Amino acid sequence: MFAERTSMQDRYWLYQRENGVFYLQDKITGRQQSTRTKDESAAKRLLAGKNQSVEQPMLNRSMAKTYLSAKSPELMERTWEDVMDHYAHSGVEATRDRKERAFRSQPFTRLRKVKLLDTEADHLFAVLEHKKAGNAAHHYMRRIHNYALHLGWLLAPVMAEAAWPPVRKKHFEAITEWEHGQIVAKEGNLERKLYYEMLWETGGSQSDIAALHWDRVDKETKTIEFFRQKLEGRQDSGLSCLCVGPRLQAILNQLPQEGFFFPKIRLELPKHRSAEFRRRCRTLKIRGRVLHSYRYAWAQRARSAGMPEREAMNHLGHKSKAIHAAYGQRASITTLPLEYYEAQKAKKIVLFTEGQRGLEAEKEARADEKQWKEKDAEFEKMAAEGSRKITIRQN
Repeated sequence: MFAERTSMQDRYWLYQRENGVFYLQDKITGRQQSTRTKDESAAKRLLAGKNQSVEQPMLNRSMAKTYLSAKSPELMERTWEDVMDHYAHSGVEATRDRKERAFRSQPFTRLRKVKLLDTEADHLFAVLEHKKAGNAAHHYMRRIHNYALHLGWLLAPVMAEAAWPPVRKKHFEAITEWEHGQIVAKEGNLERKLYYEMLWETGGSQSDIAALHWDRVDKETKTIEFFRQKLEGRQDSGLSCLCVGPRLQAILNQLPQEGFFFPKIRLELPKHRSAEFRRRCRTLKIRGRVLHSYRYAWAQRARSAGMPEREAMNHLGHKSKAIHAAYGQRASITTLPLEYYEAQKAKKIVLFTEGQRGLEAEKEARADEKQWKEKDAEFEKMAAEGSRKITIRQN
């Protein structure tokens, strides 16, 4: 058996088995690893590379860069700015604007010019631990990291999953009925007041409700439908169809009877609608409420009212039960007494015609008559057996 002698500093040594295949053995752990080759020169190159990777990690990276530059020269020059630009141009327009605004923030400034192949964990922590880094920085840092991996621009994860710091999640509160009433009562603009009322009754997102048009209303079936704008372009666009109840109908009666429901609010940017709502809340000393709080409120009200979870999820456009549970987790659930459900069950047994009622009554009468006949026969039998026993005793 062939064995390659190495210096005392080398960690691996080479030997050849009887089948002709060369193997590497770790001097420290004793673990053996096949080189999967019978070529001695190729096996020696693998041995040298293995020892060099242990002794000089930076040399290992330099060798990898050399091979990569021959295969894909642009891979050597790509920076995180390329990833940000590529990622920011995906999605719908509203999403693209939000991404670009996040990448323009201070936490991402230093990361822009860092090459992907030179990225270390310290570069990512510099973004995540920046004094102005919030939930958005954590969210988009992980997004572009995974996006670079999916594109093949990043050869391996910079950090393991467990090394990422936990996200400081912001807890959103649902707006209460009292708070909604205060906001509507204080609002002097009729269009904006009806806009808030529509949010309360439908639970839609601010952009979806602002873009509602009378084309989405079916007056014959009394239904209204709208699409989730952020799901535009996907196979399931989040279509929601809601029956128009008395309260919603009262709102529709006050709106313009053609065209868009809210023609002026529709032209506002989402950030301007949010700013106006925050200003109204600030004047009323209401804290921790945003326009998205109306969706939380609708989810909690639906859960408290006993609406089936599948219907509520379909209306809000939620595909994940975990997300929907997060929206309605603070709902107050009261268990009704059993007699209520028993009464509801009795009410569900409906007789549709008088003839059917008469038929049912006749069946009940026949059943009672048959039952009494059976009891009379049983009594006569018992009486006969009793008289028979008396006769036997007398004899």
